[in-house]
Amino acid sequence: METLITFLTSLGPQHWLVFGLILLIAEMASGTTYILWPAVAAFLTALVSLTGMTNWAADMAIFAALVIVLTAFGRPIVQRWRTQGGDVALNERSISMIGARGVITAFANGTGSAKINDTIWRVVSAEALTIGQTVVIDSVSGSTLTVKAA
Repeated sequence: METLITFLTSLGPQHWLVFGLILLIAEMASGTTYILWPAVAAFLTALVSLTGMTNWAADMAIFAALVIVLTAFGRPIVQRWRTQGGDVALNERSISMIGARGVITAFANGTGSAKINDTIWRVVSAEALTIGQTVVIDSVSGSTLTVKAA
């Protein structure tokens, strides 16, 4: 127990900075934003510890409180930012296809095929479509596109 107390009392701002860097590297490897908040808390604790106005117990309490607060408030904000600000359709080809135009290559009894960009896709429609007619993609279900006349 005495060894642990000695270790904790020897912690300084440089230790918090190294701990924050290790956590930040782990976050970059995982990309989940779960480890981001403890890393930020460690950096902020290092700043507070740099003032010299706290001891090891206060540093631990500050770190714990910051982890809880940053995780509770920061994670939802970043998740919202990631879905709003970024290109959501980057890995969702089906989302990016909605609204695209194509040309019917074959169609009978509500199903057929259409050429969209360079690819022939299976299409379904409630409307009667003719070969050569331009269509707009309304929705995507797997590899089947629901289309309507343009």
